[in-house]
Amino acid sequence: MTSAAWSMMLMVTVNAILFHAMPRVSRPDILFAVTVPEAFALGAGRALVSRFRAIVWSGAVAALAIILVLPSPQSRSGPGAWLMMAVVTGNMIVALAAWLWAHQKARAYAVAPPAVRVASLAARDTSLPGGPLVAAGPFAILLATALLVYAFRDEALDAPGTLNPFQWLAFGGVYVAMSLIVAMSMARRTRQIAVDGPAAVAEQRYRRVNVLVPVLVGYGVAIQVSAATVESIPAFGGTLGGRLWLVTMPMMLVNFGVTLWMFRVGQGGQRAVAPAARQEIHGDATPDHAWKIGGLWYFNPRDPAIWVENRIGPGYGLNMGNPRAWLLIAGMMLVPMIAARLLF
Repeated sequence: MTSAAWSMMLMVTVNAILFHAMPRVSRPDILFAVTVPEAFALGAGRALVSRFRAIVWSGAVAALAIILVLPSPQSRSGPGAWLMMAVVTGNMIVALAAWLWAHQKARAYAVAPPAVRVASLAARDTSLPGGPLVAAGPFAILLATALLVYAFRDEALDAPGTLNPFQWLAFGGVYVAMSLIVAMSMARRTRQIAVDGPAAVAEQRYRRVNVLVPVLVGYGVAIQVSAATVESIPAFGGTLGGRLWLVTMPMMLVNFGVTLWMFRVGQGGQRAVAPAARQEIHGDATPDHAWKIGGLWYFNPRDPAIWVENRIGPGYGLNMGNPRAWLLIAGMMLVPMIAARLLF
């Protein structure tokens, strides 16, 4: 078998594992993106989860069998590779169809959201993890690299076939700024569901870990841009010697660890809280009807929150019914284009 075939088989297996775990990621009383009684989710709902997983794995086994039977593609762009990609796409469609089927079944047991909302009067911590010093770290890395380039400007700016390193550092600063904007909006524009007690503590911890991710992305961007810039200076050329994986690998491991932790504790960290401590909390304070395409998108113009807990997958997603969410999306798309146009 070729490497392309092994890659396709890996994609099918990873897809099946992710869909297998999806029902476990949500809050204890949300099943297949539907707010249900927790007793149902822990009881009769398990049969629905088992049938869903059986469909997912049956589709994955069928896709793997087809890939094994098909001739191994000799390249990643030939007809054989396209045929295998169609098999992988079909497997994803089967898994998504299984989710939509289970979502429709779970809607028969949906419960109405509570008519009374309870809010905490205590001030919520909306700061970034580590405070301003940690947030300024990526900019400090880029600034230190810029000073190094300035010290060796005669070599760095005159090196043949290279772009101006200051432009790349400035472009990296734009991406770092966008990552921090995402982190700040997530810290300030999410809803506190639990009022107090262990459930509120777990929810705050879960949110801070999610806020930390874009901050770490900013560090990753700053380190990689700085490392590539230093390599472009003849005096330091070959210093890293192709060892940039020493930078990227720790970031990948951190992201993997964070994702694994979020799968284990569930949305809002509520699966790690004793049932007695969260008995007053029901659902995620969002109405089921506002979740579209089986819980994939949240669209609620009446909800002031920009970020809400995902019902498919871990972490937070944007409220597509909030105009400020669209402004954030537009900024994330337009700012890099404008920066690239001005800098290069």
